[in-house]
Amino acid sequence: MISSRQRDILALIENEGTQFIEDLARRYGLTTQTIRRDINALCDLGYARRFHGGVDVPVEGRNISVNARTQLNSVAKRRIAKRVAADIGPDSTVFLGIGSSVQFVAEALRDHRGLTVVTNNIHVALILCDASNIEVHLTGGLLRHDDRDVVGADVIRFFEKFYATHAVVGAGALSPVHGLMDFSYSEAQITNAIIENSKSCFLAADASKWTRNASVRVAPFNKLTRFYTDRLPDDPGVVAACAASSMDIVVCDEEHS
Repeated sequence: MISSRQRDILALIENEGTQFIEDLARRYGLTTQTIRRDINALCDLGYARRFHGGVDVPVEGRNISVNARTQLNSVAKRRIAKRVAADIGPDSTVFLGIGSSVQFVAEALRDHRGLTVVTNNIHVALILCDASNIEVHLTGGLLRHDDRDVVGADVIRFFEKFYATHAVVGAGALSPVHGLMDFSYSEAQITNAIIENSKSCFLAADASKWTRNASVRVAPFNKLTRFYTDRLPDDPGVVAACAASSMDIVVCDEEHS
């Protein structure tokens, strides 16, 4: 378990990028030795990457573990999840895809009635285990230990057996040019299958995803019905991309929660 300050440092790394030990010490009014202990703990868990004088995200081009991602921006993710769940009615068939944001949506759906949930996300299945009012279909496939999900051709074929009222997906990164991005081709294939076999598709992604780099294209924004986020960056490219798309945008900040 990481401390609230360590969680805050993780959020700073995710939202603002590289952080320096002396700056963090001034920010929290602590010694550099205390900050180094925090950073060492985060790096030992694989949540961050240390360098001389500071800390950064792990090696570029691959995602951190889902347990680490769950710690990042958790307040924003819970607000987003609550709003997504409010737009899913009873007796719906819902696809819940990969990622930590989708896990928060599963938590927010626990009290819904008559849902049929189809997922390849192990955490989602565990969250809904004691929600007897929800029927859960868990796909087969290859287990990814760090991500707590399953991938592969069997997953795609399983999703194709259903047609969902709603699908909820996350993203490894967001690009004004390419839309949804992810870190692996297998993830992208599954997300595409989820999108193609649902009546409406909801993207749940906090603003930090605009600052991340992932190399695999998933889908353009026009494939999505609605985008739930905590805020939109003040970036002309992002603003233009969102305006040009057909998706609705729901901002789930404190003012609108």
